[in-house]
Amino acid sequence: MPPLMKPAAWLFSFTLALSAYGAQALEIVPYQPERFAAARAAGMVTAVQFHSGWCPICVMQSRSLESLKNDRELERVIVFQADFAKEEALRRRLAVHAFSTLVIFRGEEERARTIGDFQPEKLKALFAKAQ
Repeated sequence: MPPLMKPAAWLFSFTLALSAYGAQALEIVPYQPERFAAARAAGMVTAVQFHSGWCPICVMQSRSLESLKNDRELERVIVFQADFAKEEALRRRLAVHAFSTLVIFRGEEERARTIGDFQPEKLKALFAKAQ
């Protein structure tokens, strides 16, 4: 334990460091309405990726998002992967009409939208608009 640190402060710092070790910057999770709403209400950068497993552009877009998972510039960004066929109400609410649509928010405000982009640098630039 460092000499000038109180035991409780040292333990908190140590626990925080352990929890950050190996953590990913960009998080990709299945769409969950409650978690999506909570993240937006907290002012986080979130995105919804409308995806289908048979769509080749969707698959390439997913791979690109996966490649950005450890990019520290995208810390605290959550991508919610929504099944295009199953999330019809969400598609209507967000006016999404095509597969591989990515809608990016900062809090409650939509900041960027793209259809069919799958190059990691382009996706990263879109996330930067929301931060």
